Amino acid sequence: MGTASVLIAKATAIRNGIKVAVQVGFTDIHIEGDNKILIQAIHSDIKVPWEIQVLIQDIHTYIQLCSNVHITYIFRQGNCVAY
Repeated sequence: MGTASVLIAKATAIRNGIKVAVQVGFTDIHIEGDNKILIQAIHSDIKVPWEIQVLIQDIHTYIQLCSNVHITYIFRQGNCVAY
């Protein structure tokens, strides 16, 4: 799987997760991700890669519907679920 494919898959997962959380009524959300580029793109710290521009826009739209959202980058080694 290429780098762009991984980025798209992880961005899609975050977008879908936030969407479902909002749909069921959650407004206080904490997201942890191990893809630094994706987390920086969501935080608007970097120019959003073109492959995920629409997904990032969707994520921002859903975040605006929440009262409290924390998005944190974690090192892959700290993400025990990934192993």
